[in-house]
Amino acid sequence: MIPPHFEGTTMMKSDRKILASWLAALMLATGSARAGGGDEGPSTSLLDDLAGWKKLPAVALGGGGPLPSWAKAVAVRMPRTAAAMLELDLAQRVRSPLDPKLRASLRWVVARNNRCAYSEAYALADARRAGMDEESIRAVTGDPANWPAAYRDAMEFARLHTVDAPTIPDELFARLVETYGEKKAAAIVLLGAYGNFQDRVVLGLNLPMEPSGPLPPIDVAFAPGAFQSQPLLPPQADLKPLKDGGETVVERDPEWSKLSYDDLQSRLEGQRARTPRLPIPAWDEVKKGLPPEFATRPTRIVWNLVCSGYVPELAVPWSRATRTMWAEAKPDRVFEESLFWIQTRAVRCNYCMGHCEMLLEVAGLDKAAIADRTRRLAGDDWSAFPPQEQRAYAYARKLSKAPWTLTAADYRRLETDLGPDMGMATF
Repeated sequence: MIPPHFEGTTMMKSDRKILASWLAALMLATGSARAGGGDEGPSTSLLDDLAGWKKLPAVALGGGGPLPSWAKAVAVRMPRTAAAMLELDLAQRVRSPLDPKLRASLRWVVARNNRCAYSEAYALADARRAGMDEESIRAVTGDPANWPAAYRDAMEFARLHTVDAPTIPDELFARLVETYGEKKAAAIVLLGAYGNFQDRVVLGLNLPMEPSGPLPPIDVAFAPGAFQSQPLLPPQADLKPLKDGGETVVERDPEWSKLSYDDLQSRLEGQRARTPRLPIPAWDEVKKGLPPEFATRPTRIVWNLVCSGYVPELAVPWSRATRTMWAEAKPDRVFEESLFWIQTRAVRCNYCMGHCEMLLEVAGLDKAAIADRTRRLAGDDWSAFPPQEQRAYAYARKLSKAPWTLTAADYRRLETDLGPDMGMATF
């Protein structure tokens, strides 16, 4: 589960690691969408509802009944992560400070531009559940020139967040702050991040709509101990040096190496000079809104301060989900950060590329080794990496740039190369 992306969109332009992955889909002129669950069927097995609830951690409140397809798929390999995703979905669809009709409209825009018909249907069901009339729904889903005036800036933000996040104008975000206030502007960013992540799970696994779907939000709370709340750094496996003389086994992307490694580093330096779009809260203020287990260790990470400071009700479930994934999947850290570097490069997130380089150093690489690895990843010759890693990097690139083009065969090859657990964790 590589986290969805904030580049150019966040209040801070900050840690898009909360979001990887994600967001380079260009809208088709026809505006067509792909559902997931096409003729090929799901790319992985799904539990039935009863087996799904048995597989998930113990429930403290609520639960039972139909589960969304993505939860039944993820729970096969990572039941704790699937449970954390259910609580995250509930937070986004119920506990967000955004007006429910606006929230559903923005979620539809993200899904439409990712060509994810599954999520489009969910967004419209949520809109109707919130009381949106059919005339308003036709305006939201019709020609952007006729979008509801009250929602237009927010919907345009959601569109750009999905298709070309670095181009979002500062002036547009400033209007969101003026209209909605800082907290709700931050919530709009986190909604886009979550929507882009969720769409990639649905499209990457080719998941079908549930027989009784779209489902309402599942009001559930899992028992204490179900999730990983404390920060976690899995142990690093033995580092394998890169080797010359191999063969590139994946299809080359003609656009990938147009921007050189040196240009990327120059952009990273420019990112450091960016002016935040929202003030950075102080830790002493942020921790007041956090659960005790999140407030024990101060942080200076900008994205953490901004997201947890403005919308902890959305940021905390996101962090629980990502930390639980790390605890459950136990990924190789150098490989995981390399995958994330590919995704951040694909969506042109300068901040996150720098964040990846920092985490590669934490994992044990020195600066020369980090530069060598990322320089090779920035080019179109990946022959220094093992074939299975090359295919995983190509998958991550496609997942980020055009998730609707992924096939069941792509995912099954990923499972063959990495194993079923790490294949699922790659999202």
